[in-house]
Amino acid sequence: MSDLNKLACEISREAIAILERTKTPPFPTYYAKAFLDVAARHGDDVLREIEQKNIRYHNAILDKNLEESLDFARGALQDYNETTERLREITYEQDRVILDLKKIEASDTVPASIIDEFRAHYASLTDEVHKAEETIKTLEVNLQRLETDSFIDPLTHLRTLALYRRQLDQILQVGRNRNLDLWVALVTIDDYDALKDRYGYTVMEKVLLFVAKSLQGTIRSDNAIYRYKESPRDEGVFCVVFNRNDKTGVYNAVSRARARVEASKLIYADNVILITISAVIVPHRAEDNVDTISARAEDALAKYVNNTRNSVHIADF
Repeated sequence: MSDLNKLACEISREAIAILERTKTPPFPTYYAKAFLDVAARHGDDVLREIEQKNIRYHNAILDKNLEESLDFARGALQDYNETTERLREITYEQDRVILDLKKIEASDTVPASIIDEFRAHYASLTDEVHKAEETIKTLEVNLQRLETDSFIDPLTHLRTLALYRRQLDQILQVGRNRNLDLWVALVTIDDYDALKDRYGYTVMEKVLLFVAKSLQGTIRSDNAIYRYKESPRDEGVFCVVFNRNDKTGVYNAVSRARARVEASKLIYADNVILITISAVIVPHRAEDNVDTISARAEDALAKYVNNTRNSVHIADF
């Protein structure tokens, strides 16, 4: 057995031990979370090598769902293109048949049987056009549903990081050469890893939902809230994009969310779980793109939140 396979086995055993210790049901979803958390402790290089070598962590359900979604998307796109092309061919042929049919019907020399054949052929083409149109409509609906699902976090029902990047890019394209009244706030659950280590994954799902609802209850709906999750390290991070807001208004909004989380009590299985959040806020600068403003926010989060908790910081650097 290679060193990498041995390490993957060790990671697997640690993941199972975490589930047992925190009394978390050994469902594939929770096992996958535990495996990735343990692997992340060994560094990004280990995690990347495990993925490149196709070493699985037995997350069969998630793998299957992802593969089915990808297969559906690939197949739907191919069908869509083929159907659209066929519809163009059918429509062109249909137009030609109509002209031919009118000429034939106006002629006294063409037998009635031939005219009937042309009419039948025209009816068949019309039926094919209708079927092609229905296929395209169905594919459009299914693809739209798949795209929508990929932009909504399944746990919190907040918008995903992918949608954050898409929507923020659209805003920044408009203000490329000037400073916008736009602010990005990253909000993190304090001591998230310690809470997860103590309570396990089922409880942390409740914690994530609790914080998501708290943000939604205090942040105005015209400001977009996202689940800022790209890796296990970002599990407890959220993002709010404030557009057309001033510095004081943004700070007060985030501070209200912080105070609400602090004042609320999360009760689970007769346990009172004390939760606090911390946040950093960064302003937009002229020439910013999604990567630059996000990098400043992440740097600020690492700078401030590692040293303080239950706090809100405005980072002007």
